[in-house]
Amino acid sequence: MLTGYNTDIDHAGTTYHVQTEDRGEGNPVIESLVYANGEILYSRRTPYAELLAQGIEEKTLASIMDRQHRTLVEVIRRGRLKDLTARAAPDDADDTAVSAEEPVSPLADGAGEAPEEKSLDEVILEYLEAQKARAHLVLRARGDEDFVYGKSARVGVVALNSNDNEPIPEVRIMVLFKSTAEPRRLVLAEGLTGPDGEFSETITLPQFNGGTSAVVVTAEADLGQSEIKHLVHR
Repeated sequence: MLTGYNTDIDHAGTTYHVQTEDRGEGNPVIESLVYANGEILYSRRTPYAELLAQGIEEKTLASIMDRQHRTLVEVIRRGRLKDLTARAAPDDADDTAVSAEEPVSPLADGAGEAPEEKSLDEVILEYLEAQKARAHLVLRARGDEDFVYGKSARVGVVALNSNDNEPIPEVRIMVLFKSTAEPRRLVLAEGLTGPDGEFSETITLPQFNGGTSAVVVTAEADLGQSEIKHLVHR
């Protein structure tokens, strides 16, 4: 199971939250959810059972997840979310299958669309083509740490260039504790990645406060921003 993505986007006075997760081999689906004001506005599910049966590499799956997440973020930034929500059918019509021969755009829904829907696809495909030529920051977790309230844990990440998978030094890293029971975010650690692109720090988690909490690792560099979220449990 791959570590997911979480991004907040402010548009027209509203803060949208995009969450993309891999459901794992037991339920091979990449799922993206768009939230605003606590409500799910849109969902996108990309099954990859066929790829799994063919021995999909983790980097290929990570690329599909990254592309799906970044596409939804860009759609919101362009103010086109209403076009997606207008198209979505109530019975999972937003599912998109992918194959090993030609992974499709996670938001391309096939032929027979109305002109205004094709216009949206053109915008998305244009964005995806541009992303192929432009490198961006990729943040990956190191290790499989368990995050427990009131306990210490080791946070390890590596920052990579999406084009050549080379490590990126001097990326600004912040490790935050966020909870639904506390509106303020707590900075648990911060610093820069080393020459090998890696950052590692031991953090101590707060005691359980009655809410749902997460450790969020954010990264910022000239190539952009990225983040990883780890849920905290008792």
